[in-house]
Amino acid sequence: MNFFFSRLGRYIISRVAAGVAIALAAVLASILLIDFVEQIRTIGTRIELGPMEALRLTLLKTPMLVEQTLPFIVLAGTMMAIIGLNRSSELVAMRAAGVSAWRFLAPSAVVGAGLGLLVITTLNPLGARLYRAFEAEKEDALAAFGAQSAGSGVWIRQGDRDGQVVIHADSVDASGTVLQGATFMFFEARNDALRFTRRMRAARAELRPGFWQLTDLVEATPGGRPQRQTHLAIPTTLDATELINRFVTPATLSFWDLPGFIREARAAGFAPTRYELKWQSLLAYPLLLAVMAGLGAAFSLQLQRLGNLARWGAMGIGIGLFLFFYSQLAGAFAMTQTVPAVVAAWSAPLAGMFIALAMVAFLEDG
Repeated sequence: MNFFFSRLGRYIISRVAAGVAIALAAVLASILLIDFVEQIRTIGTRIELGPMEALRLTLLKTPMLVEQTLPFIVLAGTMMAIIGLNRSSELVAMRAAGVSAWRFLAPSAVVGAGLGLLVITTLNPLGARLYRAFEAEKEDALAAFGAQSAGSGVWIRQGDRDGQVVIHADSVDASGTVLQGATFMFFEARNDALRFTRRMRAARAELRPGFWQLTDLVEATPGGRPQRQTHLAIPTTLDATELINRFVTPATLSFWDLPGFIREARAAGFAPTRYELKWQSLLAYPLLLAVMAGLGAAFSLQLQRLGNLARWGAMGIGIGLFLFFYSQLAGAFAMTQTVPAVVAAWSAPLAGMFIALAMVAFLEDG
């Protein structure tokens, strides 16, 4: 621990932090440019979207995009820092002075872990809030120009061979299972055609296992007088988990909001697999960044005079990409409930940690 507070430890940490900052600046510029063009291409083709409006939408998405790309930023920044020490012969001088390779790995991992803690506690909540604002502004812009969007309400369809029910709601609450200002339109199947039978307008509709619970509703039938009721249950075949996944995306829930959302969903009998995976991934995020920093340091320790430094660096980048695709594959298995979410989220960082430790042990002691 004293090494981190020594002059050499502080110097390595400062060089790694500077490398990560340079990589972050480069990636951030690329994100802004690419997403700015994407906003112009996707939204600007349907509505009149000026450069300032497109830039504002891009800035609202930027924190979330930075969070997603930060593992590669840390990997690249650490490799830049250690390779810089290598090329300036500082690494040779440190090794000649008896400094172990483990001491190069540890400060890099500390920078990654500290950055990961900062991201999940600060950047992630900010990114979730700004991403919600991005979705709202995009939908409002599309609705203002007459485009069909969720800003003008949400539409749901349920039914079977006997008929269908079309549901329109003014809004959906944060849980994804409660509709505000819901209208239920019932159609009966007769002679291969649908015939409208009745309409219900409810102030609130909550999806419960097997039925909708309507509150403060008015029911009207063709040619009949409207009838008011306080409560009414309507059978449904809709899956609450599917409804939650449709209206509540994990990107809009912050690190601090996810535990409560998962707890409420479980209490209601739902299976919030996507949100459990997101929560576990955030918990593993500091370890993931520490592993990426460790990999960047481990694959940059080969002395330049021995050659093959570029090949070692390419191997480090390749392993980083492998861990990314491995985490995506594990997440897909978790979504199908083949493996637990905790296993899918933690397996890639743990695998990367063992690879980094094995690499340093091979270079130092092998």
